Amino acid sequence: MYIITSMSLGILAYNIIDTLLKLIYRRCVNFKSRLDKIEQQSLYNYSRQKKHKKQKQKLSIEVPEKLRESLLMAGVHLRAEEFLTMWALLIILPAIISLVLNKGVVIIASSVALGIIIPPIVIGKMKKNRMNKFNDQLGDALLVISNSLRAGFTFEQALASMIKNLPDPICTEFGKIVREVELGEKIEVSMTEVAERMKSKDMELINTAVSIQKKVGGNLADVLDNIGATIRDRIIIKKNIKALTAQGEISGRIIALLPIILLIMISVINKGYMEPMFTTTYGYIMLGLCVFLEILGYVTIKKLINIEM
Repeated sequence: MYIITSMSLGILAYNIIDTLLKLIYRRCVNFKSRLDKIEQQSLYNYSRQKKHKKQKQKLSIEVPEKLRESLLMAGVHLRAEEFLTMWALLIILPAIISLVLNKGVVIIASSVALGIIIPPIVIGKMKKNRMNKFNDQLGDALLVISNSLRAGFTFEQALASMIKNLPDPICTEFGKIVREVELGEKIEVSMTEVAERMKSKDMELINTAVSIQKKVGGNLADVLDNIGATIRDRIIIKKNIKALTAQGEISGRIIALLPIILLIMISVINKGYMEPMFTTTYGYIMLGLCVFLEILGYVTIKKLINIEM
């Protein structure tokens, strides 16, 4: 019986992986062409595309624009169609394996729930980290730009020099500004798009300073130095706040995850002990109440430790 089950699972896994590899190979012959397709669908002109009528795209999967935007902001080098395909496999494959191995309703439901929840959480975390990293790098970027301006560079030349010396994501986002300016776009418009895309108030402040300097003149290098110093001071304050609230954040995560982990472990060790929770009316009521209290407690702790600046 175990041999037949293992062979069935092996054949199933082989067919799924083979189909997935064919799909990826057919969509992108090599990595460069794949990045070119991503660049064409990027947020490069996102704010301007919203002003025009959307053109019909030939896609095998209908993809929400918000998902495409999230993948690009997270820095994931996957097309939205490929991400949806892998997401579906992550939901279906563990559930099928659990069903074949007869692990019970709890394990099957848990595997499906994890497959549904984990990818959006990971993408959201990556997007948030990338945006925070962008804001943290702005201070160093402004220092490089102001020094380049003092050396006699124009602002556009200073941007081109800066993107060669700093890592992603600051070089990627400012690189888009440089390319757009070379194609004839106004630098204020390109910087506004980056500020909207990265949800950066500091970038909006930089854009305002550049716009004012181009209209009335002035020493842009000194202005950028002052903005950079303000950004660096704000980063120091944020790190101090994060250190002071770290204990509350870890406590909130442990309190939120502990009941879920215990539920799964007890269900695996002793199925009969947890069976009334999933087969009786009182069990459903208790589960619903537990979920509500879990969410309420986690949100309350997050509100307590979240200090906005």
